Amino acid sequence: MITDRELPADFLKKLSDLEVSYLAEKDPIRQSGFGGGIQRWRAEREPILDAVDHSGAFLDVGCANGYLLECLITWGRERGLSLIPFGMDWSGKLIDLARGRFPTLHKNFYVGNAWEWKPNRAFPYVYTLYDCVPEEYLEEYIHRLLRCVVSPAGRLIIGAYSSRSAGVLPFDMASYLKSIGFPITGFSEGGNPPVAKFAWIDNRE
Repeated sequence: MITDRELPADFLKKLSDLEVSYLAEKDPIRQSGFGGGIQRWRAEREPILDAVDHSGAFLDVGCANGYLLECLITWGRERGLSLIPFGMDWSGKLIDLARGRFPTLHKNFYVGNAWEWKPNRAFPYVYTLYDCVPEEYLEEYIHRLLRCVVSPAGRLIIGAYSSRSAGVLPFDMASYLKSIGFPITGFSEGGNPPVAKFAWIDNRE
């Protein structure tokens, strides 16, 4: 199991390229890396909240400009949930945008590397995408999040997005988690046909 490797240079270059691509956009959805419009945005992202069964702090690891968090807070309110947004991203410029969305919660947003970041507190809900690290790092990444970021008995939600235009299926997180020995608490899908998949596990580490 990986314990002390650094992220590969080509992966860090991809992160830099994403930052440039996102910041070139003005529309908050496109600035979040999505080009399918507002209706698909909600249909393919709101199922994240199927993992949330009570109010509390919600951390998005890889939050970009914070727009997804802003939407989840709004959609959660419609479900009777009161979520406190926290976000972390590699890009300081994107974190500045996220802080601008939540000006009274400036300290809830952090700049860091998802692979190495260790916050000074833990969170009952943590959301991340499976490709925040290279796939060969994913199993250890999950363990690190459970050890260092997710509260005891908290919930880790992992998402995978695909592109309808590319015709590529999203990474099957539920099957992957089962294959490495994690008991699945639940899973959901977004889109028709599904182009987003989410699975969640409760922290037992």
